[in-house]
This record gives sequence, structure tokens and C-alpha cells, in this order.
Amino acid sequence: MNLKYDLSFSDFLEYQLYFSSKSKVQQKNRKKSRIIVPIIYAVLILIAILIGNYILAITFAIIAIIWYLIHPVYAKYRYKKHFENHIKENYKNRIDKEISLTFNQNSRAIEGIEEGTQSTINYSEFDVLIEIKEHFFLKLKSNVSFIIPKRAIDDLKGFKKIFTDINIEIVDQTDWIWK
Repeated sequence: MNLKYDLSFSDFLEYQLYFSSKSKVQQKNRKKSRIIVPIIYAVLILIAILIGNYILAITFAIIAIIWYLIHPVYAKYRYKKHFENHIKENYKNRIDKEISLTFNQNSRAIEGIEEGTQSTINYSEFDVLIEIKEHFFLKLKSNVSFIIPKRAIDDLKGFKKIFTDINIEIVDQTDWIWK
């Protein structure tokens, strides 16, 4: 099977957002940042109560509650903006460049060509194929991934069959959304 496609800015963004959402470190950081501000306000509330300023204590309590409630929306926006800037800086030379992938059943390898760079990767190096709504991410054992947009694949069943034939797990994440 041969695939030829260009990766757009949104393809790289989807990739970054997906793997960020699955990262334990990122999940921990988001939870920590959601809780740390209300804890600081709790300390300020105690100080306000100790000095007898109950209006200030109530104000701090309201701010802490609002922060806790709106933080998921803010974090979603902040992380997305961070990854957009990251892509603009680090992937600018790869956006809209043609990529060619050839799955060779005989040699049991994938041959990739991008901007004159050619690489061959044996099927034994494949770890998992992750399917989301608009993309496949072919993750290698080295934690490097190929981004394969579904728009580049004419035969989805045939594409998936390549991986089932070589016993590579296909993870269905088609219900994944960035949040």
C-alpha cells in the first residue's frame, strides 16, 4: 500500500493535543494548577477571617470557586495556544510538505520519504496504531510516531488489515476530543 499526503498545521496540532491529553505528567500538571490557586486563596481567606475582614474572605472564596470551575476551559485554551506556538516554531519546515509511505509486505517494512529524506522501518519496530476521528498515529517502540491523516487513505479496511496481519494492536480512540 502506498500513501502520499501533506501534513497541515491542524494535523500536527491534533497530534500534539492527543498525546498531551494522554500524558500522565500533563494530566498531573493540569490537576495541580487547578487546585493550587484555590489553596492559595484558602490561605488568604483564613488571613482575612483572622483580621476580621469577612467581606474580603467572601470575595476570596468566590474567586477561588470561580477559578476552580473555569480552570478546565482556561487550561484547554492555554495548552492549545502553547502547542500552536510550538508547531509554528518547531514544525514550520514540515508543514504542507509531501510525505510518501510505502508498506512493503515482502520486506515487512515501511519506507518513508519526506523532503528528500528516506527511512525504512521494520514492522517489528511498530508498537501500536492509534485511531482517532480524523487521523491514525502509528507509534513506534522508540516513542516516535507517524501522523497519517485518514484523508490520505483510500482503503481504510485494507490499511487496518496491514496491522492486524502483523499482530499490531489498533487502539480505537475515535471518540477522543480535546478537553
